[in-house]
Amino acid sequence: MRNRIAFLGDSLTNEGNWQEYFPNQEVVNFGMSGEKSEEIISRIDEVTLWKPSKIFLMMGINDLGDGLNCEEILKNYQIILSKVKEHKEIELIVQNLLPTNDTMFKSGNFDKMDILDVNLHLRDLCEKEKVTFVDLYTAFSTYTYQLIKDYTSDGLHLNEAGYKIWKNCLQSENLI
Repeated sequence: MRNRIAFLGDSLTNEGNWQEYFPNQEVVNFGMSGEKSEEIISRIDEVTLWKPSKIFLMMGINDLGDGLNCEEILKNYQIILSKVKEHKEIELIVQNLLPTNDTMFKSGNFDKMDILDVNLHLRDLCEKEKVTFVDLYTAFSTYTYQLIKDYTSDGLHLNEAGYKIWKNCLQSENLI
């Protein structure tokens, strides 16, 4: 029997061809472009109702873009962690936020230090809650905390090379 895998998040998740990347799994992409964490909270029951064995979650970049602070984002992560923990048969895997490239994506809303702050506290939250945490940020970041240009189409979203890196990160952690 194939594992049921759910990918949940915003446009970064939505644009991934997850079933193509993991053909031996039954994959559903629950990513939605532009979504913020509160909207993802409102859809988590839809995802758990599908009864996946694993949920890969990435959210928060749109929250930062909308002016939410780290504390508010982590509060929303905590809500999702609690809701998923009600389903003992589902493993939640939290993936940290990716960097942006401010030379390509001109926006004052995405501060690289805010992304690092969310990622640091998100790692701590996952450790405390005994939830699997995947550090994707490191694989995508330059030494100046920019999204590597070869992996992005616009400084925020990924291109095919970027999705291959993401896929490889998940496989190297033996998560899929």
